[in-house]
Amino acid sequence: MEAARVPARTFDHLREHSIGLPQVLFQSITHMAPGAAVAYSIYISVPFSRQALALSVLLALVACLCAAVAIGQLARLEPSAGGLYAYAARSLGPPAGFVVAWLFILFEPLVAPFLYLEFGWAMREVMSSEAGWHYTGQWWIWATLMTVLVFLLTYRDIRLSTTAGVILGAFEIAVFGALAVWMLLSNAGDLNLAPFNPDHGVGHWNGIFRGMVFAILAFIGFEAAAPLGEEAKNPRRTVPFAVVGSALAIGLFYVLTAYAWVFGAGFDNFVTQATGADPWRSLGKVFWSTGWIVVFLAICNSIAANSNAAVNAATRVFYALARNRLAPSPLGWMSAFALVLSFALGWKWGPQTGFFLIATLAVIVVVVVYILICLGCIWHYWTKRRAEFNPLLHLVLPLAGAVLFFFPLYYEYVKFPPTYPIKYANWFALGWVAVGLALTLVLWLRSPERLRDMERVYVEDETVAPKGAGAAPAVT
Repeated sequence: MEAARVPARTFDHLREHSIGLPQVLFQSITHMAPGAAVAYSIYISVPFSRQALALSVLLALVACLCAAVAIGQLARLEPSAGGLYAYAARSLGPPAGFVVAWLFILFEPLVAPFLYLEFGWAMREVMSSEAGWHYTGQWWIWATLMTVLVFLLTYRDIRLSTTAGVILGAFEIAVFGALAVWMLLSNAGDLNLAPFNPDHGVGHWNGIFRGMVFAILAFIGFEAAAPLGEEAKNPRRTVPFAVVGSALAIGLFYVLTAYAWVFGAGFDNFVTQATGADPWRSLGKVFWSTGWIVVFLAICNSIAANSNAAVNAATRVFYALARNRLAPSPLGWMSAFALVLSFALGWKWGPQTGFFLIATLAVIVVVVVYILICLGCIWHYWTKRRAEFNPLLHLVLPLAGAVLFFFPLYYEYVKFPPTYPIKYANWFALGWVAVGLALTLVLWLRSPERLRDMERVYVEDETVAPKGAGAAPAVT
C-alpha cells in the first residue's frame, strides 16, 4: 500500500518585482527622515556634543556605513520580506534570526509612535507661537491626523506608498540642503574645522560618543529597503545599492547640515540656540524670513514620509513572521498600535518626553541588531562563502561597525546612563533582549522547524519580473 503523501507547505507571496530602484532607495531615505532627523533627532545630541556636533554625526555615519556594507553584502544573497532577520538566520543560524526578529518587533513598530509624538509636539509649538492656540493637549489631535494620513498611504498598495516616499523625500532634502548651503555662504568668512574638534564636547570624547547615541537615531532606517526584497526589481542589486547608498548620501547630508547649523546659529551661541524650541524653524526665520514656513512644512513632510516608510517595513516583516508561523497576522496592523502607544506615553509624560523615551529605546535595540548583522556578515562569508571572501568588505568594515556600535551602548549603560523616566528605556531594552533569548531557547527545543523556516527565501532568482506577475494575487 502506498504511503500517504504529506502535502508540501505552500507560501503566500508579496507582489514580486513590482517596484524599481527609486522607490526602494527612497524607502530607506524617507525611513531615515532627513528633515525631521536634523530638526529633532540630531537635536538631542547637542547638549553632549555641543559645538562638535558634526564630529558625533560623522562617527555615526562611519559606524552605520560599515553596518550598511555588511547588510548589503547579505542582501545580495537573500532577497526576503524578512529583511535583517532573514540575513541573521542565514548567516548565524535560525536562533540568531529569531533574536533579530524579536528585537525588530520592538524597535520598528516604535518608529511610527515616536514620530506621531514628534509631530504632535512640533505642531503644538508652532500653533502656540505662531497662531496663538495655546491648548497644551492639542498634540493628540495632530498625532491622530498623522496616523490617518499614514494609514491611507500604506493601506492599498506598496507602489502608491513608495512613490509617495520618493516625492516627500526629495522635497525635504531639497529644503534642508538649500538652507544649510545658504547658512554656509552667509558665514563663509568664519568657517573652520572647529565642529570636528572633540575638545568642544562635554568631557571631550565622552560628550562626542554620548552625542553619537542620538546621532545614530537619525540613521535608523537605512536598512529599511531590505524588507522590500521580494517586491523590488533586481533585488540582489537594488536592495544593496539602496541600503549602502542611503546611508552614505544621507549621512553626508547630516554632516553638512550639522556643520552649517553650528555657524548658522553662531559658534558661541550655538548651544543656546540649538537647545531652544524648534531651532530649525528659528533658523528659517533668520535666514529666509517668512520662508520658515517652507522649513516647517519640510519637517512635517519628513515625519509623514518616515512614518509611511516605517509602516511599510514593519508590516512586511510581521507578514513574513506570520508566514513562518512565528507571529499572528494581526501584528501587521501597525497604525492602531502606534496611535495607542503615542497616546499612552504622551498622556503620561507629555509628547516631548515620550518622544525621547521611545527614541532611546529604539537606538539601544537597533544597535544590538546592527552588531549582530555585522558579525553575521563576517561569519557567513568566512565559513560558507570562503571563495568570495573579501577582507575589506567581509572583515574590516563589518568588524569596525561592530566595534563602533559598542561605544554608544557603553556610554548609555555605564558611562552616562540617563535619568528617569528616560532610564526606563534602558531597563526595558535589557528585559526585551532577555525575554527574546528565553523564547528562542523554548522554540528551539519545542518547535525547531519554525525556526528553520526563517532561513527560507521566498523570491525566485529572476532579475526581471515574470510576465503577468503584477496581476497575481499579492499582499500590498
